[in-house]
Amino acid sequence: MFEVNDIPPIDGWELQQLIAENVQHEEFLFFRFYAGDEQDYFGPDSYTKRYECFCTACRERFTEPHSAGPASKWRICPRCGRSVTPKRWAANDHAAALRKVSFAFHFFQVGPHGELWLTSCQVRMYPYFLIEKYTAFEYCRYVFSAAGAKKWSWQYDGWALRKNCTFRHWYDMGGGRRDDFWVLPSEQELAASALRYSQLTEAFAVLHDLTGYLALYCKYPAVEYLWKMGFGRWLQEREQGGGDYFRRLVNLRAKEPKKLFRGLGKADLRLLREKQPSVSAAAEYKRLKTAGVVRADDTGICFATSASIVRFDTLFLADRCGVTAPELRKYMEKQARRSAQLLPTLMQELMDYHDQLARMQIGGEKLPHDLHEAHARLSERERRLMNREKNEKFRTRRHLLAWMRWKYKGMFIRPVDSAEEIVREGEEQNNCVAGFADRHADGKTIIMVLRRCSEPRKPWHTVEIDPATLKCRQCYAAHNHKRTPEAAEFMDKYLDHLREVTKMIRRSA
Repeated sequence: MFEVNDIPPIDGWELQQLIAENVQHEEFLFFRFYAGDEQDYFGPDSYTKRYECFCTACRERFTEPHSAGPASKWRICPRCGRSVTPKRWAANDHAAALRKVSFAFHFFQVGPHGELWLTSCQVRMYPYFLIEKYTAFEYCRYVFSAAGAKKWSWQYDGWALRKNCTFRHWYDMGGGRRDDFWVLPSEQELAASALRYSQLTEAFAVLHDLTGYLALYCKYPAVEYLWKMGFGRWLQEREQGGGDYFRRLVNLRAKEPKKLFRGLGKADLRLLREKQPSVSAAAEYKRLKTAGVVRADDTGICFATSASIVRFDTLFLADRCGVTAPELRKYMEKQARRSAQLLPTLMQELMDYHDQLARMQIGGEKLPHDLHEAHARLSERERRLMNREKNEKFRTRRHLLAWMRWKYKGMFIRPVDSAEEIVREGEEQNNCVAGFADRHADGKTIIMVLRRCSEPRKPWHTVEIDPATLKCRQCYAAHNHKRTPEAAEFMDKYLDHLREVTKMIRRSA
């Protein structure tokens, strides 16, 4: 196996040229005042004030007369015509500007034994630009061959071998990630290497961790057939966290392409290539196909995709319902046709329905005739059971606050009636009053509803009263809009009424 110093050497000037040819970045035009050659009293520039300039794009040093305009406004180099950023040429200014141009540069080299080496460099523009344009520092080396893959990273005491070949980015001192520039091997170079069948170009266009993919190819060369069969995007999903589904679906240890997907035939692969499902949906399709639940058709891939979206375990739920898995699939498809609901929605409703039966410890139909209606009915029943204790508190509060009811000019106000009503009030008014349910039930606040007598069941304004001072904390219309002038007049009169009532109570006491 190869060692870190087996990498093919590259000349410094050759590396400078490689970077210059493949990297586009900000270029500068540095300028300073220049009064001509003081020793040449009779020269043409002796008494002509000029700018002394240096362009980092063409690396030319030249002078321009002041009559050409202020150099701080130049955006094009007068010599090479390249776009530039003008900067004053001073001891610190030009060095600071050049140091800001930094990036990561990665390039491949083919070794003498057909191995492919990748070098990652930290590159900055050289502050003393009269010597060279770039300064490059290697921070990672990789080698890929038929014997496997290796990665080394630079430490303070030298190169250190790493356990994995995942790609390493370059981060600056502030934690920001630098831009990456790649130079891929040419077709001739790649054809002469051990990675000639790695589909490197396709992988580079799709994947983020190219080195991880190349290490995977070195270990399992069968991965090339995924690109050829049209399933390369599954490698991207594997990279983004779908590795478990990928392993269930693909057998990378296969010695020949036909054994790459165990349990799937040619018709299945044609269907997967045509529909292009996610790797999780394809893994679920394989599982259901192996169990005889679905067939290689559009309905089969649709059912598997829906099941993967909501994590619907068809085999487990079929056993729970006392039917076969194909019968459960037919039941779900029939429910989707009759209720006009999406299949993933109905799958979620069936799982919720069985969870509700278990929580409430009641019997019921395992597969109701109308799933959507049965789920809604059971959800309402569960809400009533959950709100029973809270509604007892609401009922007590309603009796204690009965004296706060009041009518005036075709409007009336009363305490909220139940937990269900405060939730409905929040939904119809599009506000957060439902979050005050517990505080109202515990007596920490008072929630009232203000309505018109002509429409007693239609929400109009929601009111919060301070139980200690009987002052109005909030009074808003729908969508938390300000109260109407009519409601404002009512609330002013209502608060006066509350003050009179409390005075009468204190006198009688």
